[in-house]
Amino acid sequence: MKFSTKRIVLIGVMAAICFVGTYIHVPVALGGSNSMIHLGTTAIFITAVLIGPDAGISAGIGCALYDALDPTFAAWIIPTLIVKGLTGYIAGKIAFENNKNGGNLLYNVIGFIAGGVVSLLGYFAFDWLVFVGLQTAILHLLTSVGTTGIGLIIAIPLSIAIKKATTGIIQFNN
Repeated sequence: MKFSTKRIVLIGVMAAICFVGTYIHVPVALGGSNSMIHLGTTAIFITAVLIGPDAGISAGIGCALYDALDPTFAAWIIPTLIVKGLTGYIAGKIAFENNKNGGNLLYNVIGFIAGGVVSLLGYFAFDWLVFVGLQTAILHLLTSVGTTGIGLIIAIPLSIAIKKATTGIIQFNN
């Protein structure tokens, strides 16, 4: 797998956008622990439409970097790297399937939903098995569903418009 300078720069810029999206959040205390609703998943979905499966790298790095810089979520660095990385990869892989390259609304929506499911299940599993137990993990699903829902509501109508506006500007050969 070749990483050209342009590809590395795009992945880095998209990681920064994922970081900023996660930074824009509302903290929520549930079951005696902290959670949040944020725009990071929205940024991941938009990134998936723009750069395809490499959105996994951007999403994992950008969202985990937020966790690294916020003491409340520092324990989540590795789980976030994995879960948001897989979320971005799946969304981008599906959006770019069959040469659609993020330009087909149906493929984008399927990718966003699949990525959202990965995020929901991934965070639920880490919550349950590593951090807070089943009862609080179930409560945290509320913020995960909120974050994914916001991502879908914003990214679905914007995905094609953003893709059209950036065609020729943001693209590289994978």
